[in-house]
Amino acid sequence: MSQFIEVAAAVVMARPRLEAFLRAPVALASAWPVDDWLGICEPWNDGALRRRYREELAGAVTECDGWIDGDHVGLLRGLDGLRIGSDEDSDSLTIDFDSRVDFQLPSLIWVFTALRGMAGFMAEDDTGLVTAIVDWDDASAVMHLGPNRSSFLDRTRDAALWARARDAEFDVRCAVSDAGVAPNGLAAEIVGRRLGR
Repeated sequence: MSQFIEVAAAVVMARPRLEAFLRAPVALASAWPVDDWLGICEPWNDGALRRRYREELAGAVTECDGWIDGDHVGLLRGLDGLRIGSDEDSDSLTIDFDSRVDFQLPSLIWVFTALRGMAGFMAEDDTGLVTAIVDWDDASAVMHLGPNRSSFLDRTRDAALWARARDAEFDVRCAVSDAGVAPNGLAAEIVGRRLGR
């Protein structure tokens, strides 16, 4: 039986930095220490799942590395159901897609690796939030992005940052929605051009 991950990203990032990100090679999951991936094991309701993910983490990072090749545009090109929205006035960008999953943890790592690299291109007040919702647990994994930093958020431990990040995500989605972007928004144009669409 197939399983799925639903991915939603809301980002504030100026066009030149977005374009640089799109042209850049995708970093391997192992570019981040294994300890930086521990947060992907923790948000799930099922305790047995959390333990299994912690045990499998190093191998899952290695497995994910084998799936990564090329630049971010090439990665995006391979996604079915990719939806992109943007608002040029606020540099707001949304990226949403669904992915079928054959291997739970390596697929989760792949999803976050695909978008985690944005942090290396962010500057000043750029920010982002990436959420992965899975159909095998009622919880979701959430990563906060900022200039040269990315971290998984814990709803309890990071409550204040969680609330601010969710507010920012809401603002980004409102800006993109109000702009009436699809399919002619800035990000859609940039990615579409680079994807050859």
